[in-house]
Amino acid sequence: MDDGRPGLDGLAIEKLLRGAVLKGHDPMEILREARIDPSAYGDEHAAIDGSALFRLVECIQQKLDDAYVGFLAERCRLALETERTRAYLHANTFGEALRVSIRFTQALSSDIGPQLIETDRLGVMHVCAYNTVEGVDRDIFVWLRFVWIYHLFSWLIGRPLKLRRVFVQGRRPVQANGFDRFALFQCPIEFGAKVDALCYDRNDLNVRLVHGTLAEYEAHNAGAPDWFAPPGGELSWRSRTEQVLVGLQREGKWLPSIEDVAERLRSQPRRLRRNLAGEGETFQHIRTRLRGEMAGALLLATDLPVTHVGYAVGFSEPGSFTRNFSEWAAMAPSEYRQRYKADTARMAAATTLVTERREPQAGTQAGHLR
Repeated sequence: MDDGRPGLDGLAIEKLLRGAVLKGHDPMEILREARIDPSAYGDEHAAIDGSALFRLVECIQQKLDDAYVGFLAERCRLALETERTRAYLHANTFGEALRVSIRFTQALSSDIGPQLIETDRLGVMHVCAYNTVEGVDRDIFVWLRFVWIYHLFSWLIGRPLKLRRVFVQGRRPVQANGFDRFALFQCPIEFGAKVDALCYDRNDLNVRLVHGTLAEYEAHNAGAPDWFAPPGGELSWRSRTEQVLVGLQREGKWLPSIEDVAERLRSQPRRLRRNLAGEGETFQHIRTRLRGEMAGALLLATDLPVTHVGYAVGFSEPGSFTRNFSEWAAMAPSEYRQRYKADTARMAAATTLVTERREPQAGTQAGHLR
């Protein structure tokens, strides 16, 4: 966070945390967990970037176990949000995924009333009715939900959605640092409208999804995507590297060299290092994280002894596994299992990850799923 830097200002940060505050949570604690300087809270001269915003929203959701960050009377538990995500990931096209998501949302809560309306001039209108609780800023919630919708479905199709127009009932937000939080939509914005709506190009409804697994979605979110940057587009070098490493994991190769990965990417090791560095990543960090994610998933989703989990992810010595896992998770494998075994959302995500990543012919080697 840099004072005066363009980005979401401290007043907006305070508004985003209002739902959590109303439920008795300490906003400073949440900001620290999101790796944001607490002094930004309520300060119009402070600002955070798009990745910090993503981390903040994620922290609020986890703290409240609510995808709607405490702004609605009826919360959406994260386990249900995972099921909704799994549902539309099975769709073939953006239009199909959108309709699945809307039907799921309508079944979840009476506080949100999404619908699709065909228009002659503006394409397909995705109208969203949000009944927020008293004491929160409805406008910031509408903006946040639109950001989430835009980035999610742009990621699913691999490029930015072609929005025709965005309608919002609220007034144009003005920040002291001049940052325009609606600019990311790259289309005309109509403030003071009668409804809150995103208008899609009809042609986009038939675009096929390029992502289709929960593991891909979780890997994407693990990188804290920049919500102020244009979404979608060509796969990053990090994503390409992750895909190759996951494929090698399925083959039982847990410590491939950068030369092995670069060859599969039809690149050179030096170029791969340089491209990853340009995205703020390193090959070693990606390889370690994917290995740690699989180990953590096996600890929660299977009944394998800790030692066997270490063997399953390529460690020949129990002590080496414990040491490396502790560096990755900031706790020992046994403590990790004990702490999170009752967390239904983590358990569901772990089961999905193990199912999608483990070697198909592994049989009982991966242990019995809980």
